[in-house]
Amino acid sequence: MQYGVIWPVIFIFMPIFLVGCGTTSAPTESSTNTSDNTTNSTLDVTSSTTPGSADSTARAEAFTHQNYAQIQADMAVGGGEYVAALAYLLQIPPDLEQQFFHLSREKYTTLYGTPNTTPQRMLTRLRREMAADPQLRR
Repeated sequence: MQYGVIWPVIFIFMPIFLVGCGTTSAPTESSTNTSDNTTNSTLDVTSSTTPGSADSTARAEAFTHQNYAQIQADMAVGGGEYVAALAYLLQIPPDLEQQFFHLSREKYTTLYGTPNTTPQRMLTRLRREMAADPQLRR
């Protein structure tokens, strides 16, 4: 085979090969970006929380507003990374985290009473339910 015939064939098939490589990396990049956004969101909210401070309450409210749908989904099943982060922000001690998860699942319909329940309203209801729970009461 002569070299004059190989080069045109390479130039014809090279763009097809490059396009195929580009499409296989997109799902990986998308997954990585989603994971990074979740991690960054949690770190932004939890990085300087001081127990008992007004800043802690503000951070819990900001986190809930930013991640409301994910928190709602986690509470429906009684656990998950978003409800765990919320427990941290609400200063639930690690040994009571499972009780908090159980409460969030058991009181789900109370917390999310209507489809129009706002993040602020859900947090108010959650705090009320926590105050009524003998283990989670502060």
